Amino acid sequence: MFCPTSHPPEVHLSVSSRSYRGRHSGRHRAPSRGLRLPRAFGAGFVLPTTAAAALVVTATGASVAESAAPPTFDLNGQQTAMARTQEAADEATSTEIAVRRADAALSSAALQGRAEAQQRAARAAKRKAAQEAKARAEAERRAKKWVRPISVWNVTSNFGWRWGKNHDGMDLGAPTGTPLVAMSKGKVIKAGWEDSFGYKVAILYWDGSVSWYAHMSRIDVAAGQEVLPGEQVGLVGNTGHSFGSHLHLEMQAAPTGDNPLDPVPWLKDHGLW
Repeated sequence: MFCPTSHPPEVHLSVSSRSYRGRHSGRHRAPSRGLRLPRAFGAGFVLPTTAAAALVVTATGASVAESAAPPTFDLNGQQTAMARTQEAADEATSTEIAVRRADAALSSAALQGRAEAQQRAARAAKRKAAQEAKARAEAERRAKKWVRPISVWNVTSNFGWRWGKNHDGMDLGAPTGTPLVAMSKGKVIKAGWEDSFGYKVAILYWDGSVSWYAHMSRIDVAAGQEVLPGEQVGLVGNTGHSFGSHLHLEMQAAPTGDNPLDPVPWLKDHGLW
């Protein structure tokens, strides 16, 4: 009968030491004298960088703070002087570079200023030239316009057969002393007395036309003189072979010779009729 207060019988097994070692061989290894790591740190395990660094530092016994401290060097007097000399040379070089840069900036600004001034002058000269060209064109246009030899006229005789011969011009009746003007830009090729014409002025115009003014009471221009439209050349009169105060107007085909043209078609072509 089993009694709860009694101890179980002791059993003694007799196992030889040789038999024990054989049965447990390979299961127990000799204790390692070095640092043993947990199984988690096997060959396939990779530590994070920080942990690995900390582990290495801990294993070697080094201090992170001590390894980060910069090394110190003590300079002797000669080395200190050399360092100061080099520092002064560096400062001088920096100053020289700064001065050169400032000079270069000033030179560049001066060049840019001169270039801008030249551009302004060129633009001003161009504007002036354009204005002058425009003024010349306008003056030329005004110079080449056509006006009547007298502002108000009264045709008393036309071109053609008259009194048994050809009348080479047309007579424009006007009081003596009425101003006579050049009909356009031209040059006086004759001014003076000429037989039956009395006082006469011949003008060669810019387009090749030639006019004769005859029976004038006064001449105000000379041969070779340049005239403009509306410029006074003399006064209406009754000189030479004339039967009353009037302007005898002839249009000639050429500056020389005597080849009269009918004035009426010419006046119409020039917008004066």
